[in-house]
Amino acid sequence: MTMKEVTQYRSTKAAGSVWVAFKRMLVGIVILIATMAFVANAAGLVGIWTVRRPARDAVKTLSTFVNDKLGMIDQALARVSARVDEGHQALARINDVASKWGEQVADDSPLLTALTRTAGDDLAPKIVEMRAQAAVLHDGVVSVNAALETLANLGFITVPNFSDELSAVSERVDAARNDVQELRVTIDEAKTASSANLVVAVTTRTTKIDNVMAQLKSTAMTYQATVAQKRQQVTVLSQRVLRTINLLVLSLTALFLVVAAGQVLLIYVCWQYVRRGRFPLLRVPPLNLAAP
Repeated sequence: MTMKEVTQYRSTKAAGSVWVAFKRMLVGIVILIATMAFVANAAGLVGIWTVRRPARDAVKTLSTFVNDKLGMIDQALARVSARVDEGHQALARINDVASKWGEQVADDSPLLTALTRTAGDDLAPKIVEMRAQAAVLHDGVVSVNAALETLANLGFITVPNFSDELSAVSERVDAARNDVQELRVTIDEAKTASSANLVVAVTTRTTKIDNVMAQLKSTAMTYQATVAQKRQQVTVLSQRVLRTINLLVLSLTALFLVVAAGQVLLIYVCWQYVRRGRFPLLRVPPLNLAAP
């Protein structure tokens, strides 16, 4: 071998060594990147399982809050309905007493005393109790509507908010309270009025109060059914969200595991190249087809 050939051989060998070293360096960079990706993948896997419990707890807390508020609204509606029934009975007693008056009402008449007691001590407290329950209804409706909007933003199911009709219960109760005040004023002025005029005045007031109470009764009965429906909708929604969270977590877990397996395989193949200078081959042993 001549000197020229020896020099050319050494140059070729050196170039080959440089190329091999460069390829190993590139493979080493791939190993580094794959390792970093594997660590990030593992952190993501741990992260989704860490977030899963707070997410489920948040959904359960919100669902429990809405159901508790709906239960409070249902109880307030039941109390309003009960006070309305008692108010109807008090109005019936007032009308019955008024119908028994004679031509003139005396100041010390037992009928006037009974009428005053029924209107002031029996009917008025029912209105006050209805007013307190109306305030509870208003606060509950505001809280539930805000929570229902939050649930609706999740996009799984839409639960309609309560309409303004339920919030307007307090306005109707205020109207009934004003009518009761006017009724009491009418009864206080009974001694200066004739019996016929007094009966007409009392009947007019009690009719107005009775109409308002009938509206309150209808609203209470309607929205008690609506509350039961919304509680069922909220329960179904919360269960659907919880199932979705579980499905999402399991899907991401499977994806991360598949990606992690690929990353481990890539790191292994690249490491074998760094050690041996070549990639490992998956050799399938030949099948022995010879007859026994």
